[in-house]
Amino acid sequence: MKTCIVVPHFDHLEQFQKILPGLLDQGFPLVIVDDASPETCFEKLSLMLKELAPQTLLIRHAENQGKGGAVMTGLRAAKEAGFTHALQIDADGQHDLGSIRKLVEKAEICPGNMICGQPVFDESISRLRYYSRHITLYLVWLETLSTDIRDALCGLRLYPLTETMKLVNGEVRGTRMAFDPEILVRAVWAGIPLNYVPVNIVYPEDGKSHFRYLGDNLEIAWMHTRLIAGMLIRFPGLIWRKGRRNKDQMNND
Repeated sequence: MKTCIVVPHFDHLEQFQKILPGLLDQGFPLVIVDDASPETCFEKLSLMLKELAPQTLLIRHAENQGKGGAVMTGLRAAKEAGFTHALQIDADGQHDLGSIRKLVEKAEICPGNMICGQPVFDESISRLRYYSRHITLYLVWLETLSTDIRDALCGLRLYPLTETMKLVNGEVRGTRMAFDPEILVRAVWAGIPLNYVPVNIVYPEDGKSHFRYLGDNLEIAWMHTRLIAGMLIRFPGLIWRKGRRNKDQMNND
């Protein structure tokens, strides 16, 4: 395995500055994709990386493409640079950096699988976030006709690039907040196994959200509409796969 860390960044300089030393301690090369942050923010980010992490591959979008667009740019750059795996982590400090090694260790056992963070929340999560996550979870269970996806929204994941880039360069359309659930649904459809590692999640008091309530909710709604339609097209195959899996489990028991 040749692994790097991909970080989508948009105007999160203060939060990212706090986690950068911890990221560097993990010992993996960094690919930072700045999603058209304000000029002063990008300049400070660039200077900080030159000082603390000069080997970092820093890419900047000329126009904002959303979190999903930044992640896909980072995954493409990682693949072109010769990496076999890329770990996605948010720049806002929500994720426990100590979980990174656990995801990598899991990937070393099953390198062709997607290794996903399964959030463990503290009291900082709001009720709106909590219930929204469960609504999304129920929808992706419908779209995959399975419970393979245990969490659809956690932004800490480790992707096998050969398998993942077929999805990124294929039918994935969500370039903003819809990316995280969509790529997991399409991974299940493609038969890519998912593994989960518990990850502590904290919402920092000084954190900022770039979620656009109207625009992002519309994109997410359209994504689920497309995925439900895709499920109906794939319905016979998904049912057959589910039956075969249940039969295999019964034989193993």
